Amino acid sequence: MTTPTILAAALALALTCGIAFAQSPATPATPATPATPAAAPAAAPAAPTAPLPTIAAHKCEKPEFPGKVAPETRIRKWSADFRGYVDCLKGYIGERNATIEANSKAAKAAVEEFNSSVTEFNETVRSLNN
Repeated sequence: MTTPTILAAALALALTCGIAFAQSPATPATPATPATPAAAPAAAPAAPTAPLPTIAAHKCEKPEFPGKVAPETRIRKWSADFRGYVDCLKGYIGERNATIEANSKAAKAAVEEFNSSVTEFNETVRSLNN
C-alpha cells in the first residue's frame, strides 16, 4: 500500500472511531517508536464536548396543607391551589419533554449525517484503491 492509501485508511478509521474515543477518559499515551514513520496512524482528533446547559427549575409553588382541623373553606382553597400546582408541574414537564424530543431529533439527524458521510468517505477511499 502506498503512503496516501495508508493515510486515507487511518483517517477513515479515525472518523469511524472518533465518537468512541471521545467517550473514554483521556490517558497520557506512552511514546512508541514505530518501525517506519508511515506505519503510525494519525491520532483521532478529540470530539468537542459541550458543557451541559443550565435548565431552570420549575416555579410552581406547592401549597401547604392547612391541617385536619382547618375550616372547610381553607381545605377547599388548599385543594384548588393544589390542583393549580399540579397543572403547573404538568406544564413544566410538557415543556421539558418537548425540548427533549427536539434535542433527540436533532441528535438523530446528526448521527444519520455522520454515518452517511463516513460511508461516502470510505467508498471514496475504496475507489482510490481500485
